[in-house]
Amino acid sequence: MKSLKQAKPHLHFLHYQSKPISTISHFLQQQQQSQYCASSSSCEEIKNSKKLTLTRNEITKINLLIPRLCLSDNLTTAIHLTTATLLAKPPHKSISLSILIHSLTSQPDMTKPVSLLTILRHTPQAHDYLTPITTMLITSYVKRKRPKEAFKVYQWMLRPGSPCRVEKIVFLALVNGFCEFGLVLEGLRILRDMVDVGFVPGVRLRRRVYRSLLMEARVREAVELDKALCFYANGDVDGVSKLRKLLDPVIRNWTE
Repeated sequence: MKSLKQAKPHLHFLHYQSKPISTISHFLQQQQQSQYCASSSSCEEIKNSKKLTLTRNEITKINLLIPRLCLSDNLTTAIHLTTATLLAKPPHKSISLSILIHSLTSQPDMTKPVSLLTILRHTPQAHDYLTPITTMLITSYVKRKRPKEAFKVYQWMLRPGSPCRVEKIVFLALVNGFCEFGLVLEGLRILRDMVDVGFVPGVRLRRRVYRSLLMEARVREAVELDKALCFYANGDVDGVSKLRKLLDPVIRNWTE
């Protein structure tokens, strides 16, 4: 119960009217128990326990506490408090995660971000929040000029059994980021994934890809791909297959 012990000293902030919010500690206990749910006989007790909810006042105080934990170098505790809070299934966007994400992507490695994602993946009650959280991590990493870390989160989203949905903003951020930092091959791979799921690249993204290919002295590929993307954007029924025929050999034959 290490995470619960770490969090308790900070929970005094959530007291009001001389009455502590004991549900937060209960959430933390549930969060830790859920990690062992698959092998524990107490799993049914957790599933059948009374549904916990947070009041608006409690959510407000949690939103004030999480940034304080992040700024005071208690990031691990902030992670456990966040995941425990999500067990109550608060309304989307009611829990402010921007400072937590900012703190996670400021870390020198991905240990803590992966810890957060792993906890959430093994907590079914929190699956609805995985897509927005992974999306925020990816866009934050790209803004910090760390496209390789962003790509690792993207790969994590695609793991078998993942409850995540890759949204259009993720593809846009990754393709733009890779092309901006000279990783054009990786950008083309993400572009192929984007087209495969039916997302249409906009004009700005097409221009980014076109110019990046020109910078790599791949003039023919740039012209042909831009033309195919334009047809696809205008509703060409064979657009996906045409793009795959162009992208696959370019990716396959690419030499650094």
